[in-house]
Amino acid sequence: MLKQIMLVAVLGVCAVPCFGQIQKFCIPGVAPTRNVTSLEFSPSIAVTDNKGGVSTTSMTSKMYYAFTPDYNIGIEVPLSRFEAPDSSVNGLGDILLAAEAVHSVHYIDWGVKLESTLPTASDDMLGTGKWVLMPSVFALVPVNENFFVSFGYKQYVSVAGDGGRSNVNYARFRALISYMADSQWWVTFDPQYYMNYEESGQAELVWESEIGVMVNPGTALYMKPGAHLGGNWKTREWTFSMGFKILYL
Repeated sequence: MLKQIMLVAVLGVCAVPCFGQIQKFCIPGVAPTRNVTSLEFSPSIAVTDNKGGVSTTSMTSKMYYAFTPDYNIGIEVPLSRFEAPDSSVNGLGDILLAAEAVHSVHYIDWGVKLESTLPTASDDMLGTGKWVLMPSVFALVPVNENFFVSFGYKQYVSVAGDGGRSNVNYARFRALISYMADSQWWVTFDPQYYMNYEESGQAELVWESEIGVMVNPGTALYMKPGAHLGGNWKTREWTFSMGFKILYL
């Protein structure tokens, strides 16, 4: 029943073909260190001001290529719409590029990742106007065959771009707790703490969760709600995204 409900929910937003070369079963994208070549389509909404009617909706296409289980590269291309009571705009957002390497030492997986967003947005409201580098480090600790916990640090810093736009310089501390069932579904709890180094003293606590299911060994679906929990820095009120993954391309 869970598979049928999620299939209807996601395909009701974005109908895409189901195909893929099946190599082996796994649940990629849940654990940060489980890499696999994949194509993903993810509709999402981020509400900045619920009462004021300010939000951004996006359809992001994500392609990741795994050279080996330990190394991958990826690209994410968002098509977005910004809405506010006095204006709205559609177009391309900031494209993201990523590269990741992981290594296992004494049952703990360690990883480093370098992401970058390019100032490709077709309108100021759809991007930062900056070339932003996002290096991160993380560790994953298995609790048992079904549970794991992961901790990570990620830095966001702008290095070039429009001099008239605000600089980017903030950090994210993350703790990811995940359960992966033998019946091929998973759920995660993902608290995140952000500190804004551009504005001293600004911080935000954000919660995200994800529930997903393998439709078959080559396709996966998930839904991901999130919300602002506290802090004097408020980049969002709530968020919601869904995803459809085609695996082992």
